[in-house]
Amino acid sequence: MPFNHKIQGTMLVCRPEGELDEATGQRIADLASSQAPRKVVLDLSETSYLSSQGISALLLLQTQLAGQKRSLALAAPSPLVRRILHQAGIAGAVPILTNMEGAGGDPPTPSSG
Repeated sequence: MPFNHKIQGTMLVCRPEGELDEATGQRIADLASSQAPRKVVLDLSETSYLSSQGISALLLLQTQLAGQKRSLALAAPSPLVRRILHQAGIAGAVPILTNMEGAGGDPPTPSSG
């Protein structure tokens, strides 16, 4: 799954497109560790589905970031993706924001990734 990203101050903003799966989650985690931002925000506005492996990848990423005193937030999920996040219990571990403005950033442009 492709994703766009950009660094905005001390924040890494990633926008996965299509299904968020384990491979995409790992690519985002690798990017987050290479960039070392204080905050990682996933703009889910272009994410159509979240697989069980994608859920696991998000939880692993959240755990890794928290251990480094860094944070993860999810922004702008579709109603389906929001429902999956709540059913999986992610909402209790990771903030889910209505839009990117709540994260303090703009979504990445397609040319950034």
